[in-house]
Amino acid sequence: MLYLSAVLLTCTAMLLDTPGVADAFPSNRDRIPNGYRVADPCRPGRTAQGVGHKSPYGGGPLNVFGNAFAAAGGWTSALCNADSDGDGVSNGAELGDPSCTWTQGQTPDRTTDITHPAINNNNPSCPIPPWLWKLFFGWTIIFEQQS
Repeated sequence: MLYLSAVLLTCTAMLLDTPGVADAFPSNRDRIPNGYRVADPCRPGRTAQGVGHKSPYGGGPLNVFGNAFAAAGGWTSALCNADSDGDGVSNGAELGDPSCTWTQGQTPDRTTDITHPAINNNNPSCPIPPWLWKLFFGWTIIFEQQS
């Protein structure tokens, strides 16, 4: 019994101190062009609620774009010109700002055909199926229904 308690305590401590885990801030969607229009290739017909997170619902570990966004401190020319997912298309082109001139509050150059800057749209690799995220992060079901 003592061994089991020690294992549970260790696992809990590890989960609470997981690097690369961040809370979702829906307001960050305002800080990128077309933040509310990003198509989610892992859930066809849906938009990505957590563009900077591995979970399609936000919260949890950051994806490559989320890490780049955090490191840049927001939407910058360097982040816009970068290709976070390595699909040959810049983050700016994927998000409708190919000229990298968008500023918060403006309408981007393009507002249709917006693709995900962290998922290679030529060969989408969905690391964790949405049903699994719902299993582990049950609160996301409530969040999804409210948005």
